[in-house]
Amino acid sequence: MKKFVLGFLCGAALVSSAAAYASDEIRAVLFPVQFEFNGEKVETPSRFAILNYNGHTYVPLRYMAENLGAGAAYREEDKIVAVVSEPSGAGDTEKRIWAAQYRLERGMSSKEVRDALGEPSFSALLDSSRQQWRYDIGASPGYQSSGGVSADMEALKRGDLQAQVFVSWNAAGEVDRYELWAAGAAEGGNRPVSVHIVYPDGSSSTSEY
Repeated sequence: MKKFVLGFLCGAALVSSAAAYASDEIRAVLFPVQFEFNGEKVETPSRFAILNYNGHTYVPLRYMAENLGAGAAYREEDKIVAVVSEPSGAGDTEKRIWAAQYRLERGMSSKEVRDALGEPSFSALLDSSRQQWRYDIGASPGYQSSGGVSADMEALKRGDLQAQVFVSWNAAGEVDRYELWAAGAAEGGNRPVSVHIVYPDGSSSTSEY
């Protein structure tokens, strides 16, 4: 079975300066082109690579989705790539949770994260070279986090907070790990909290509390 390493989304890496290789010796050559969306030229971030294989142009799905007003995410548990439009008519809280789900990815710069989520609610140095940002989303008036760089599970379950996002940076100033803790609708007096984590190697996990 042929496996193509084409780097479509979610931090897939291209390991070559001239070409990306897959099993069965299939070669996809880097294709230095510019893109226009509705007549406007758009700069392609360095973390995205455009490929040419067999006369066809292969573009990272996340890059295309973002420039068409949508976002993309890979669900490792069921091997599904989800492309989801930004919710229309939604409030700030829902839009920021959507952005954390479908716009965040490994390799992003601090500017790109701020463009997606705004300014962090809290930041801390984990060690001499690694920083972490925390976002408190949908917080009740007067909310004060007691978690620092840990999720405030009690506030999420009480409804004082709709979601928290934690973004970790590597020494190069790029996102290398992130977490989304999001509270669901109350069921029998309990608000379940789902947790999605993307690790530095590109793998991910999802759980519920």
